[in-house]
Amino acid sequence: MNIEVTVPDEWSPALTLTVQQLLQQAVRSGWPLIICLRPDVTPEQMADINQRVRGLVADSGLAA
Repeated sequence: MNIEVTVPDEWSPALTLTVQQLLQQAVRSGWPLIICLRPDVTPEQMADINQRVRGLVADSGLAA
């Protein structure tokens, strides 16, 4: 299966390749969980979202 992901025009080729490789690894090693964030997200907001998602995964009984 091929999944096509469109990235913003301002992304560098290196960033695009990195995201592609991360997605490929996630799909190969299990069920990927993708979280989209706004470009202006703060580190504190990112940490909060990460904590909430990890809590949901733990509560569901899935491995994290």
